Amino acid sequence: MQGSQRFVGQAHWFVLAAAVLLASCGQDGISTSTVPSSLAGTPASSSPLPTASSGTATVSWSAPSQNTNGSALTNLGGFKIYYGTAPTQLTNTIALTNPGLLTYVLTELPIGTTYYFAVIAVTTTGVESAPSHMVSTTIS
Repeated sequence: MQGSQRFVGQAHWFVLAAAVLLASCGQDGISTSTVPSSLAGTPASSSPLPTASSGTATVSWSAPSQNTNGSALTNLGGFKIYYGTAPTQLTNTIALTNPGLLTYVLTELPIGTTYYFAVIAVTTTGVESAPSHMVSTTIS
């Protein structure tokens, strides 16, 4: 945790797949689901289609609105998605500097591999929130 101001952990985190809400876990958590490569169809964005041996995971969340002291969060700068193949090794990071971007599609993930995910919010001054609850999914 950087800085002296922290975000309130009351944001709702959830995951969507194929534009359908598949799961949500309430406060401070995210859930994940996958779209099998055989069902991927036409992508909704410019993301590449998965190959026969890969799949996708779509992570979506809602932005926090308060700091831990109850004051309004007015300087949200973006988010970081941490993910990896073990709950203690979230070694991959995707930094998103657009605070209005609340969905990200991870592509080219190997089928049969279990991934673990957590999301944090980041202010324009670099202060980071506590991570969301970690969730996992196996790419199919």
